[in-house]
Amino acid sequence: MIYESISAFVGSKTTHADRITAIDALIDAMLLTLADATNGMNPTVEEYQLDDGQMKIRTRYRSISDVEAGIKSLEKLKQMYVNRYNGHVSVLRDVRGLS
Repeated sequence: MIYESISAFVGSKTTHADRITAIDALIDAMLLTLADATNGMNPTVEEYQLDDGQMKIRTRYRSISDVEAGIKSLEKLKQMYVNRYNGHVSVLRDVRGLS
């Protein structure tokens, strides 16, 4: 099965743990692509693919900075799912509640 977007790939997973694993696989694939680009093997990143044996995902980027921004976004998304998986929440308090 080929997914046209990262959100479709991650959304196809049913549990938070599966989504965390999928995001890790995407980040690893992007880091390898970034390593190739910085090594001079592929100075312009146009596309990367992830094929885990069951499904394929293809994404296109224009530059190395786009890949870096994508990695940062995926890391934030992963942290959100880790927090949901572990039951962590944020509590916002007013300054008056601190005294």
